[in-house]
Amino acid sequence: MKLHSQPEPGPGVRPIQMRVCGRYLLPGGAEHVCETRSLSLATIEVLAPQSGFLGDPVTLYLDDVGPVTGVIQAVAPGGFTLAVEVGPERRARFAARLDWLAGQANGKTDQRSDPRIVPNIRSVEVRHADGRVVPGTVIDLSMSGVAIEATDLPSVGELVTVGKRRATVVRHLQNGFAVTFRLPFRPETFGRHVTL
Repeated sequence: MKLHSQPEPGPGVRPIQMRVCGRYLLPGGAEHVCETRSLSLATIEVLAPQSGFLGDPVTLYLDDVGPVTGVIQAVAPGGFTLAVEVGPERRARFAARLDWLAGQANGKTDQRSDPRIVPNIRSVEVRHADGRVVPGTVIDLSMSGVAIEATDLPSVGELVTVGKRRATVVRHLQNGFAVTFRLPFRPETFGRHVTL
């Protein structure tokens, strides 16, 4: 006889086992790089070089997800578990990003299949990880990334800022390079009018 029936978890409730790179900010202001082991709307398991204490507030900045706030609910060797605390609007966006990540993990989505456009304004500044700012020209743009014509190429894997958007360099092209945005455009804000 069942005394308690467990409801079926909704989207984003069941943890996704996925490594997502990012960084985190501890209460004292110290910032460190990190990687997730699993993510859900309720908790994020973080592989981290340094942990805070139980109950400490932490802000995570995750690639392809954005900022997530919460408190440390468990500490383990090599990391901690964050209890996610976000408002309803941010929670809905976080749930959408988790669904997207789950699709990526299952091979359902190919970022290169995103529709590509040539924006009205093609000139853009690229800030390298070392602070250098160099000019570039947009070859084409999608919601998840951009191809840029440039003579000064950042390294593959380097974190750069393209206009105002943070991105990771994913490959070199014959006349430039391509990046994936850390936070893709939303469909309702994307179009030829976009200025990076």
